[in-house]
Amino acid sequence: MPDKSLTYDYIIAGAGAAGLSLMCHLLGHPELQSKRILLLDRDAKQKNDRTWCFWQTGESPFESCLKSQWSQLYFHSPKFSALLDISPYRYKMLDSLSFYQHCFSLMKDFPNVEFRQDEIVSLDPEGVITGKQAVYQAQYVFNSVLFQIPKVTGKHYLVQHFKGIFIKTAQPAFNPAEPTLMDFRVAQHQDCRFMYVLPVNAHEALVEYTGFSEAALPQEAYDCEIKQYLRDYLRITEYEITHEEFGIIPMTDAPFSKSISERVVNIGTAGGATKASTGYTFSFIQRQCAAIAQNLAQGKKPLAGSAKTIDKFAFYDSVFLRVLLEKKLASWEIFHSMFSKLPASLILKFLNEETSLWEDLRIMHAMDQQVFLAAAVKQASGK
Repeated sequence: MPDKSLTYDYIIAGAGAAGLSLMCHLLGHPELQSKRILLLDRDAKQKNDRTWCFWQTGESPFESCLKSQWSQLYFHSPKFSALLDISPYRYKMLDSLSFYQHCFSLMKDFPNVEFRQDEIVSLDPEGVITGKQAVYQAQYVFNSVLFQIPKVTGKHYLVQHFKGIFIKTAQPAFNPAEPTLMDFRVAQHQDCRFMYVLPVNAHEALVEYTGFSEAALPQEAYDCEIKQYLRDYLRITEYEITHEEFGIIPMTDAPFSKSISERVVNIGTAGGATKASTGYTFSFIQRQCAAIAQNLAQGKKPLAGSAKTIDKFAFYDSVFLRVLLEKKLASWEIFHSMFSKLPASLILKFLNEETSLWEDLRIMHAMDQQVFLAAAVKQASGK
């Protein structure tokens, strides 16, 4: 049973990418540095349990945690292969243990910020969390751990599922300056599947098999595809696996609630920070957390100014998910059309939701207009 009630200004429920990012953004404002903040998670965060990737033109607050970064990316389809310049963007890989260590090191400078390892049992809309060890309450709770994917009629539901292995070879096997963002030359199985290769040096790389579909695969299917790709395309048969990762990320245009109540705000995937059409989350978490911290520093409510009357990118995501689900066009052809016809930097800008309407139209012009226009009309009409 919980032993007592503990009171804070802010409670951050979950010490993952969203929770720790929010803590860092809060502490970046002098007005908030004296606030009593609790970071709550059932895990001690002392293991490298995942890898996050993102792209940006400048520097992130977590530059010191990067495992590697690149200014060019390979794209492969059955009809097209090219090493693409992505400037002014850089594609960045961040391992979770370095990120955790960086954030917990920052906490040491602020005695008013506390980490407690406890399992959350329930979360009350009034800002009260019941854990197995104690009861916690705060003016605001920022939740990234307790949520369900909303089931809404007419919305689209896929998952991005992946298995990645970090491998090490005795002989040089990689060019560390030439990562592969997507390789669609692998068997598609009437689905959307591709390989992803991020070399850290000549001997080590992350090799990942990814799918966009309605359900994940048996573990042995990922292992088989990765082994075959290493043999057939990278000509690697002897290697040591130093780390493995598996994940399932929701890809849905169903609306995630930004809050449970005025006092309980959802962040990260729980708060809609995962982009529906790609599964990328880390960059959107930074925007979300920066906005919340800025609002609080100015004495505003956490979500002030976050409502959108028209969200064109949400509409684009819905159309893309519809096209994937309808399967009137092979998935690899969608990406082939973009990467073979457009500058890679424009595609990344679009996926980062930074493009103008004119730039959006350039993207649309490169796509199969018959398939996408039909999907857009259906989406707009609610069919």
